[in-house]
Amino acid sequence: MSGDHALQAAERLEEAVERLAAALEAHLAATQDMVPRAEVEALSARLDETLARLHAALAEPEAEPPA
Repeated sequence: MSGDHALQAAERLEEAVERLAAALEAHLAATQDMVPRAEVEALSARLDETLARLHAALAEPEAEPPA
């Protein structure tokens, strides 16, 4: 994975996390309801998996372009 692609992926992930945080904040402000713990745990697990894949991708050496 090239550095540019990794940087773009990291930026998209950061933007997605910011959108999730904003959506949660808006939901809580509008309803004053708590998000069910199971949903929070499921989202947390998905984010952890995504971060692990991103870390693995960033750790891979860049592939040599075909000659």
